[in-house]
Amino acid sequence: MILRNFVNDMGGLYFWRRNFAIGDVKVSTPENLFLEDDLYTFIGDEGERDVSLEYGFSKLESAGAHLLRQLLGIVRAGKTPSMGDEVWEFLHHFRYYSDKRSAAWHSRFLTDDEFNAVLAEVANQPRWTDADRTWMTDLEDVDRIKRNSRIAAQSSGPPDWLLVEMRNRGLAIYVAPRNGAFVIGDHPTAMAKVGLAAEKAPGGKISFMPIASDVAIGYCSQAKTVYVEQVTRQQLRTMNEAMTRQSVMIAGRSQALVASLSRVNYETPDYFTTPEYLLG
Repeated sequence: MILRNFVNDMGGLYFWRRNFAIGDVKVSTPENLFLEDDLYTFIGDEGERDVSLEYGFSKLESAGAHLLRQLLGIVRAGKTPSMGDEVWEFLHHFRYYSDKRSAAWHSRFLTDDEFNAVLAEVANQPRWTDADRTWMTDLEDVDRIKRNSRIAAQSSGPPDWLLVEMRNRGLAIYVAPRNGAFVIGDHPTAMAKVGLAAEKAPGGKISFMPIASDVAIGYCSQAKTVYVEQVTRQQLRTMNEAMTRQSVMIAGRSQALVASLSRVNYETPDYFTTPEYLLG
């Protein structure tokens, strides 16, 4: 849904992955990028599939798409959006799920080796019998449990303490300079030291999520306040490099931009597991 806001004049997106050579940029459509089959489908013991979460997220995306279209129209007209309580509440939940829904988020939180180590530790507890442990030798069953565990984590809502923090924040909207563009990565939110909001943010960085090639959103420190900030070309480059640095794959509307960012080295973000990442 968000990728459609990044397409070029031909309806495609340029993309680059870290297993490509530097500068080896390819082109595709939104439907074929950042794709993983059955990302939100629970698979039962007998292979039955539960797609209720997929359905729930599709409803969230539909409402989110409507909100983003309205927001982009207002900002592009040079105005500042005004939002009611219901819109604020939806935006908090929309951002929360967007931040943690990506496969990249979960794969970076818990590697297969870490999962297997936890599994072995639990299985060695005295209350487990040899019969209980037999399923651990079935690699297909273990993979199913890994996927279901990650999906269950995606479905859980924001804890109360986090919602309280979100409700005490406002909305920062960052607008790219003329002929400039944001890129988007396999995890859609990054952190950078740019803009007025960063001066009051923990660690001096703001978290931002590009919602179109020309607009990104983040949090500001004043509750239920919306402010729009025009970023400079240098600030835009800093934000794009921050997104690229944490990504295995990036996409955008400009081939030259994506090619230039392919030279940015990967760094595993140490802030993925901190509340500041959601609230910077």
